[in-house]
Amino acid sequence: MNITINKLDNKTKVILNIEKFNITYMQDIKKEINQEIKNKPSDFIIDFSNVAFIDSSGLSVIIGVFKQLNTLNKKLELCGLQEQPKELFELTQLHKLMTVIDKCNK
Repeated sequence: MNITINKLDNKTKVILNIEKFNITYMQDIKKEINQEIKNKPSDFIIDFSNVAFIDSSGLSVIIGVFKQLNTLNKKLELCGLQEQPKELFELTQLHKLMTVIDKCNK
């Protein structure tokens, strides 16, 4: 499975179980996250600890999730960003819109 979804107290944690978040996984991940948002909207944490690379298609999924949650007054946090994904979020200035946490709580 490409992602694992855990329910925390008042948050939904999505763990990406892929090394490259690209067009190969974009649709499946987008579908699963969107279903979670529809079922029970809560604040979300996306765990990037396993992701070494993200491209524009993966980034578009994260932006879409951010927009959906924002319209519901919910927050999106990103944690465990490795070097390339972190650089991409900084280059696009998205780290200023979303909360970025260095390490993910287990």
